[in-house]
Amino acid sequence: MPSEEKRLGWGPAFSHLPKAVPERGESVLCVHEDEVCRRWLADTMRKEGYDVDETGSTTEAILMVAQLQPDLVLLQLDSSGTAGLELCGELRMLEVSRDVPIVLVSREPATEDAVARGLLAGADDYVAAWQRPTELRARVRVQLRNKRYRDALRRVRGERENFRRQAAIDPLTGLLNRRSLSQIIEEKVSAAETFAVLFIDADHFKAVNDRLGHAIGDTVLRNIADCLRRGTRSGDYCGRYGGEEFVIVASQLDADQVQGLAERHRQAVGLLEVAELGATPLTVSIGAAVFDPASGETANVLLHRADAALYAAKSNGRNRVEMAEPPAPAAPRTESGVVGGPESTRESGGR
Repeated sequence: MPSEEKRLGWGPAFSHLPKAVPERGESVLCVHEDEVCRRWLADTMRKEGYDVDETGSTTEAILMVAQLQPDLVLLQLDSSGTAGLELCGELRMLEVSRDVPIVLVSREPATEDAVARGLLAGADDYVAAWQRPTELRARVRVQLRNKRYRDALRRVRGERENFRRQAAIDPLTGLLNRRSLSQIIEEKVSAAETFAVLFIDADHFKAVNDRLGHAIGDTVLRNIADCLRRGTRSGDYCGRYGGEEFVIVASQLDADQVQGLAERHRQAVGLLEVAELGATPLTVSIGAAVFDPASGETANVLLHRADAALYAAKSNGRNRVEMAEPPAPAAPRTESGVVGGPESTRESGGR
């Protein structure tokens, strides 16, 4: 080691520690107000194979972290524990540096209180670097290794969330897909919630595809989807059920309120202006059914009622809302527990 290192009291050579094999592009930012100390830190990290930047200014350090996004920061800690603490806290508050490891370094061993305050300020580790250079190298390696593990875990979680989202979202419109809507409806029926299902179907959509082509048809569907999404209340769900058919699941509404909600959606779509359609109006027909937890009906029966109401809206001239007939009341149970008594469908063998 050069004589300057002996003058500063830096420890003996540490060639017995195997040389680090950093991941491609791993970088370290050395922040120390003393130029000689900073240079020694930077040289030590370069010998380990890391890309190194350095600064003696805390203000510049924040800018460098934001611009360079280093994998690790070596930050000065003096014996009183004051130097570096404010910077440490600021780095932890910034989104860009929130997950960057910070290792506090000191020339002489810092007091227990100083180290504690540094760690509480947001640092990940501490080492008396000039007294224990081998330990410094090892702790840097450990922090960078842990960062790689965390980054890999975040990538896996992000990819998993992306796959999950893709499985739940209709790729054309960005709305929930049929599978997601069916699951939501099943869960609400099982939870005995009061809610409504609105089946919304674009009128004369086949003619649009036949006359203008499927690309224009997709544009029409995206316009309808955006309109329905904007009009969906907080806590409700909107999705594409398939083809030109959309579904809205609306909670805590009675029949009159559902009728009003459906009318608002119908009118909103009617106001859309799609340049590709020219003077051709864009309208939808809507069939709505309200689920009554006391009815005992299944999700399939509920959907069948909503679909039948949509068929009625189409048959009665389109561009209108039809409400489904209420479900038949659940058959009473006899003393034996059989629904509907001895002549019920279930008793006589069912379907």
